[in-house]
Amino acid sequence: MEKKQDELRKQREELLKDLDGMGEFRRGSINVFYRRCGKPRCVCNQEGHPGHGPQTTLTLKEKGKTLARNLPTPEAVRVVSEQIDNHNQFKAWGKKWLKLNEEMADCSLGDVLRGAEEDELGLREKKRRKRSSRRSGGKSKG
Repeated sequence: MEKKQDELRKQREELLKDLDGMGEFRRGSINVFYRRCGKPRCVCNQEGHPGHGPQTTLTLKEKGKTLARNLPTPEAVRVVSEQIDNHNQFKAWGKKWLKLNEEMADCSLGDVLRGAEEDELGLREKKRRKRSSRRSGGKSKG
């Protein structure tokens, strides 16, 4: 069992190294859309015209409300896109971290339970119940 715990500790160290190299991250998604301005003589009101744009935004939910942040340059879109990718990597990392720590906890619990079983077996014999001489209070024949 000690061999398995050593292996799990090594995996834990590797996961921590992965986290350190992950970089900045943020939640959200990037959306691109076109808008119509509403001016009657504007070209965006003509049939088949997509509208003004493209306009790129970062959107995310915070306390039940949708927040949007304009990303005015291609460089801003690239940076935010990398940060969102890093966030997705972080979420996957978190699942691995949780699974690994649960395995480590199971090993520790197994050691404790095995130790408790050995103590109980060494200190006392299993007690057997004596059969009752009284009849049960069930249905009587009569």
